[in-house]
Amino acid sequence: MRRRTFLESAVAAGATALAGCSSRLGRNGTVLGRIEVINNSFVSNRIRLIVTRDEETVLDRLIDLPALTAEDGVPVTVVPPTWPAVRGEYTVRALHYGEDGDRESQTWAHTFTRADYEDYYPDDREDPGCLAAVVKIGSLAETADAPIGIGPTYVDAPCDPTPADGSR
Repeated sequence: MRRRTFLESAVAAGATALAGCSSRLGRNGTVLGRIEVINNSFVSNRIRLIVTRDEETVLDRLIDLPALTAEDGVPVTVVPPTWPAVRGEYTVRALHYGEDGDRESQTWAHTFTRADYEDYYPDDREDPGCLAAVVKIGSLAETADAPIGIGPTYVDAPCDPTPADGSR
């Protein structure tokens, strides 16, 4: 009889532990929507943009960005979400690449959490179902291979695969 009680307790404890893991993943994950890549540098930049979900690569793209100019303003490239809208741990990485195809900088990265999502979409704001990201290259004082900042941002329709301006 004691053996049966022990086995029942062990099974119950194991099920409770597994249930905690699955609910914890659901509570912490988010869905990544569109990514806006902005060049704040007076020189053109080429970056490699990599997006992973739960350590699986869902996007790997080289992006050429023209320089910031007084006539054209700040160059922005919108990367729509081409990956499935699945909740998980999304990490966005970016690094500079030269025209010769060689890596020229360290990698900058940000992992998006449920806390990021809740900061941008608190209970009193409409929930769009995903979170947008921004990748900013340099600042007005920087030139080639400037630092890259990555983080969440608020945009209209972050989950829409077709940006309002029609860019891709």
